[in-house]
Amino acid sequence: MMVIANDLAGELVAHLPGVVVVDPRFDAYTALAASARMGKLDLHMRSSGHAALKLVDRIHVDAWLIASELDDMSGEDFVGLLQARRGDAKIAMVDEATAGSRRFALAEQAGREAGVDMVLSAPITVADLEELLGLPIEERRLRFPAAPGRSWAALPVSVGAAMIAIAVLMIG
Repeated sequence: MMVIANDLAGELVAHLPGVVVVDPRFDAYTALAASARMGKLDLHMRSSGHAALKLVDRIHVDAWLIASELDDMSGEDFVGLLQARRGDAKIAMVDEATAGSRRFALAEQAGREAGVDMVLSAPITVADLEELLGLPIEERRLRFPAAPGRSWAALPVSVGAAMIAIAVLMIG
């Protein structure tokens, strides 16, 4: 997915959307990881709020996807820290509840109170990201063509090894 923007000289330039996932459950983002491997977005994944905050001034971020519970703080606390520094990036809270359930309605209310743009239900799809970024349907089809489904095991070896290492650390 390419986003068209004006550069400093006023010319239209295309850039990959920068997406930061702040969630200890990386497996809920396999569709986004597949898009990143295909070169359609610049994806960064962090499990803690403090690690994610280090990215604010270092990379261009179009969308923040934040879990309700992080390794070191609540998602709402992280959103509060991020609000003043987010620029024009979109923020979505990610909840495990099924859309339409009472728990999801409570998560949406908490998200509105925290000041997020949207509340999403895990697992996150490319369509969820497109909706968060506000892309028109025609542009969505061009920028995010349907990708074949892949399991987390299809990730590059280094990412798969990192996920296994994180799982071992969490268990031990």
